[in-house]
Amino acid sequence: MQGRTEGERGHGCLGGAPIPRCAAGSAALLLSWAGTAIADSGDERLSVVGIDAREYSILSILETDGPGSQQELARLLGKVPAIVVSAVDSLEQRGLVERTRDPSDRRRTRVTLTAAGTDTLAEAHRVADATVAELFSGLDAAELRQLQELMTRGMGLDQPVAPA
Repeated sequence: MQGRTEGERGHGCLGGAPIPRCAAGSAALLLSWAGTAIADSGDERLSVVGIDAREYSILSILETDGPGSQQELARLLGKVPAIVVSAVDSLEQRGLVERTRDPSDRRRTRVTLTAAGTDTLAEAHRVADATVAELFSGLDAAELRQLQELMTRGMGLDQPVAPA
């Protein structure tokens, strides 16, 4: 039993932390324990790239969802705008994002990735992928891809985006 000690027999293990057997009967509990393990290790792991988990989320949103306002970033992160403004300030000071006025609405400020932000994000993706692979060490590369595909489909993220 990889990752288990004699005293933990019958319990799962995710990233070195024991998981109670009750989680096996509940997708909600499994996802909750996995999310907690990833969140707990996220800031520490991403620190080698010079960002934290919130900043990783912001950079990822900007890469995938396009240039957005700080208000849109806050909505997508599920955070209050003040938290996002502070994080964007920090990212901008480090040259990872830039703010520009929206040409169609001068009251709106857009946030975009810089070349340095794109490079940092690429490295952060590698760190995040390695973290997930380590946490789910019982799965091989194909199974990890399948897990991501199933979660993507299950959350409706594989559906085409309707025009705004």
